[in-house]
Amino acid sequence: MVLDTPALDASALPPPVHGISRILPSSMRYGHFRFYWLGLLVGVTGHQMLLNFTLGWLMFQLTGEERDLAFLGIAIALPAICLNVVGGTLADRLEPKYMVAAAQSTSATVVVGLAFLVMTGRIEVWHLLVAAITIGALQAFDQPSRASLFPRLVEREHIVNAVAMSELVWNVVRISGPTLAGVLIDQVSIQASMLFSAGTFYIMGTVMAFLRLRPRSPAPGNVLKQLREGLRYIKEHELFSLIMLLTFCNSMFGMTYIHLMPSFAKEVLEVGADKIGVLLGASGGGAILGTVTIANLRGHHPKGLMILGAAMVYGTALLLFAAATSQGWYWPSMGILFIVGMANSTYLVGGMSTIQHLVPDRLRGRVMGVFAITWSLGPFGMVQGGFIAQYYGAPVAVALGGGIIVIVAIFILLRSSNMRALRAEMSEDFQAAYAE
Repeated sequence: MVLDTPALDASALPPPVHGISRILPSSMRYGHFRFYWLGLLVGVTGHQMLLNFTLGWLMFQLTGEERDLAFLGIAIALPAICLNVVGGTLADRLEPKYMVAAAQSTSATVVVGLAFLVMTGRIEVWHLLVAAITIGALQAFDQPSRASLFPRLVEREHIVNAVAMSELVWNVVRISGPTLAGVLIDQVSIQASMLFSAGTFYIMGTVMAFLRLRPRSPAPGNVLKQLREGLRYIKEHELFSLIMLLTFCNSMFGMTYIHLMPSFAKEVLEVGADKIGVLLGASGGGAILGTVTIANLRGHHPKGLMILGAAMVYGTALLLFAAATSQGWYWPSMGILFIVGMANSTYLVGGMSTIQHLVPDRLRGRVMGVFAITWSLGPFGMVQGGFIAQYYGAPVAVALGGGIIVIVAIFILLRSSNMRALRAEMSEDFQAAYAE
């Protein structure tokens, strides 16, 4: 496929550093990155509202069973897990901005159809599961394609900052997304929340279609050869594998507290959707602080040790959250979730920015496709969390996940000298080891 994207114009290059430019993060000095960032802010708001709150609330409203949240998680995660590597390979071969635009627009249309079924009173569980499967499959082409855009929007030395700014969007929206969804459901209707999410997806798709990116050559060779090349590269570089292991544990076990919020609301804390939205917002507030911390690391700051330390704090805070909620303590739980968000963001953004900085551009889509699998497991964490909560309660499910994360972080700390040696600004020799 011949790429039709022209070279970046002057608005996409760093302007002279004067006035307000001095206080802008380095990546935000690129005009088209700012355009992308604003579109991402809108689209992620709808994503957080829909997948992390509204669909789970609808499922629990239809059945009242925690285990059905697990089935919803399977429906979202399984197609994404199966197709993410394919999506990453296509992102290296085709124009990723159009893949993102198509995925966002199609997801929006699916959500509109689901909202119509709710409005007409025809909604059934199988409708919700089919919509979840479709959205999950589309995410497999959306996530690695978006991740491959950074070196075509900013210079390489600003990629880490661009990743941090993008993750800042996700963390800020942890405040606005769940809160907005909870308020819309409580004050208007669940279909209002769904239609709002669909509108944000359409906006994000439109923004992506009009992005101007730095040209690049498509990856040569057949698809299977490219798949093997990407997997071999990850296998040969331990640091990537260990970062992906941490992200896997977070998605599979650490995010259980989010997926089980409907259960915490109705059966543990006995509060409504609006208060649970505020509770999740506290996690988002902490995540902002963690993201800013990683984005401002300089020089010889021990980035690897900070990532592992934050993972241990995260797991420990989840244990404390489980204990507080089991006693019905709403306000202490909110304070603990602030720490949860801060630690979680510190180690996840630190790991993702490390991969983005080190991976060669020609392999970026495929490596990020594999990395996206670990993110796609987030809804799949509903499976183990839902079943454990069904029989032992939501606090037990959250505590189990926190314990696993602490154990894995300690294992990596003891095992990997590369992780311990990772610094905020990597030496040329360190970077050269990942160039091929």
